[in-house]
Amino acid sequence: MVEAVRSGRSLRAVAEQFKVSVGTVVFWVERARGKRLDRVAFSDRKPGRAWNRTAAEMERRIVGIRGELRDNRHSAYLPPRF
Repeated sequence: MVEAVRSGRSLRAVAEQFKVSVGTVVFWVERARGKRLDRVAFSDRKPGRAWNRTAAEMERRIVGIRGELRDNRHSAYLPPRF
């Protein structure tokens, strides 16, 4: 994508060619701005936990509370298995 934009093609044409949004093309072009293409890290995201995942402590609390509710009188309000 970056090479195509650098060669003079429009952002919209490159987005259509690669079947991505114009915003995605802009993201990668900005990431590569001022760098040689062989020196740009094109990995999409850093490895590890997802940015939008619930914090581990909160996840433990939720699972614990659901277990307590299931074991007690409120079990009718929860699905059979979590």
